[in-house]
Amino acid sequence: MRQVSLCKVLLILGISAEISTSSAQNVTFSIDTQAERKTISPLIYGYNAYADGTNRAGWENQGGQASLQSLNLRSRRLGGNNMTSYNWENGVSNSGNDWCHSSNAGVSATAGAGNPNSNNGLAYYAPGAALQSFQDQSLVLGTYSLLQLPAAGKLPKDIVNLYPPSGCMGYQLWQSTAGPSNVDAARWVNIVNDKPASAGGLSLAPGLNDGVVYIDEEINFLVQKYGVASSAQGVKGYEIDNEPDLWHHWTTPSGESGTHANLYPVVTTVTDVLQKNISLAKTIKRMDASAETFGPAMSGYLGLFSLWAVWDGSASHQPTDWAQYNVEPYYSNNTGDRYRYNGMGMANAYLAKMNQASQSAGRRLLDVFSFHYYPQAAYNATDRVQAARSLWDASYVEPSWITQTGNGFTDGRALQMLPKLQRSINDFYPGTKLAVTEYDFGGKGDITGAIAQADALGAFGKQGVYLATYFGDAEQFIAAGFKIYRNYDGNKSVFPATSVKAVSSNNTSAAVYAAVDVNDPNVIHVIAINRQASNVSSSFQLSHPVNMKYAQVWGVSGSSNAITVRSGLSNISKNKFSYTLPARSVLHFVLKP
Repeated sequence: MRQVSLCKVLLILGISAEISTSSAQNVTFSIDTQAERKTISPLIYGYNAYADGTNRAGWENQGGQASLQSLNLRSRRLGGNNMTSYNWENGVSNSGNDWCHSSNAGVSATAGAGNPNSNNGLAYYAPGAALQSFQDQSLVLGTYSLLQLPAAGKLPKDIVNLYPPSGCMGYQLWQSTAGPSNVDAARWVNIVNDKPASAGGLSLAPGLNDGVVYIDEEINFLVQKYGVASSAQGVKGYEIDNEPDLWHHWTTPSGESGTHANLYPVVTTVTDVLQKNISLAKTIKRMDASAETFGPAMSGYLGLFSLWAVWDGSASHQPTDWAQYNVEPYYSNNTGDRYRYNGMGMANAYLAKMNQASQSAGRRLLDVFSFHYYPQAAYNATDRVQAARSLWDASYVEPSWITQTGNGFTDGRALQMLPKLQRSINDFYPGTKLAVTEYDFGGKGDITGAIAQADALGAFGKQGVYLATYFGDAEQFIAAGFKIYRNYDGNKSVFPATSVKAVSSNNTSAAVYAAVDVNDPNVIHVIAINRQASNVSSSFQLSHPVNMKYAQVWGVSGSSNAITVRSGLSNISKNKFSYTLPARSVLHFVLKP
């Protein structure tokens, strides 16, 4: 029995549709379901576990289990600055510059492994307790698990009370043995990727006093407990550390020298980052050939430009060995086009070197190129609603210092992060996937957050991103930005997985994304985004083998982050119709014949 459409019920009840009566349209959306068809990876709908900044532990993080399940997300990452220093053997991690370089229980406690044991020597937690909490929850949620592994070189040995200033004390930490501070060499243990035979076989109960942590032993712990990545419960992917461009860079005038200057005491070089990535990738593939490797997880555009192009307000500063890599083919692929990659030569060099190492190893070492994106122009409502355009739009030059002429980056050109990086991949390591493993446009507390989040998800799908994991509070308006794709009707109905051509006549005013379901090809889903603070009259023009007759509509706008049913349509003619988009809103249209 065919169900009666919601829009027809609304019409029967006398609720009028939000149809524009004006003949002048502010924006036209052109949709062609037979053009530019590509599969949308479900993994773009993801988040970073334990990255909400509230210190809520375990299932309470990100609003709790029910809240997370309502988002209906498909990927999950355990990563970030603290994971660069997570010691899987005893659960200690170091906060680096984020919190006075203190060694603490941040990762383990927040992941739901409980409070540390202060009366059991260095065994604050059972080996891999945080990893186990993370993976167990991922299995309940049915998400792809991406786990960050350390590569920088050292891990904290114990929990130390540094007596930091009250601003970053937080709570009292203890030290299990005497020592002045975390700069004491005795406070660190070394990372070794591959355990030598002389040290014995891989153990599920590693020693805590041997001064070393073996990464193959960490992977083995997970494989023994959950199986390899290709099995039903295995960890699916491993990311090679986090933001190496911020480990330790040139000291800025304000005294900042990077996130992990104590853990990684020498200033970072390109060569060292490449060597560490290649070495760890080999270990991962040796331990689990079916697992996907992600890297290098650069913090943003500047890292992709030259590893750590630290900006002092007038000029950027590069690693000492940057001259070895700021050459052809990494500069322009011998084309002479300075803006072919918008200067992201580090991305090119990384891809090329990983490609060369893969050929030498006889196997692919890098499956997914990962980076982070925190826009420079998203700190107010006006900029935030436009900010996601820097991911793709050639006509959008964001109002930031990165795009200013004369600064040596894009010199007045659009960033176009995703298509430029896709070009880098095609030129230097074809077949590599693309991931955004951290991003946040802000706006959790107002409608601009939902607009930016929905716009980014649409761009990820349209531009062929493989995985994307939001970093921050996946609640309030950010949750609405996810739900408009993943649970728009409260019944976990989703935006389909086949992206089709969708063009807005005015990207400044409004954005549009469209998709069809291969199992129900006559239904069209459209996400329409009004960036403006006033209503926008829109005209939809559909090119589709079947004539659409009616539409159901859900959306979010105004001061409420709830997605609600909006007025539908029942008089679509010749695949054309008009609709008034409420001020600053995101609407999901389901068009049916």
